[in-house]
Amino acid sequence: MGVSGKVLDALKAGILLNERLSNLIDKIERMDNDVRHINDRLIRLETMVEVAQTQHQLEKGK
Repeated sequence: MGVSGKVLDALKAGILLNERLSNLIDKIERMDNDVRHINDRLIRLETMVEVAQTQHQLEKGK
């Protein structure tokens, strides 16, 4: 294999690596969005529990 074949193989490997990296970046971004969404839901759930506990304590105090 000549030098030009090696250069073409290196370019092909670089293009494939770039494509795989782009796919990984997309997956990581989706995972990041999912984690942020879960975090928002958890905060809302914690708030609901705190409100329910406060209401329960007020009802017990009556």
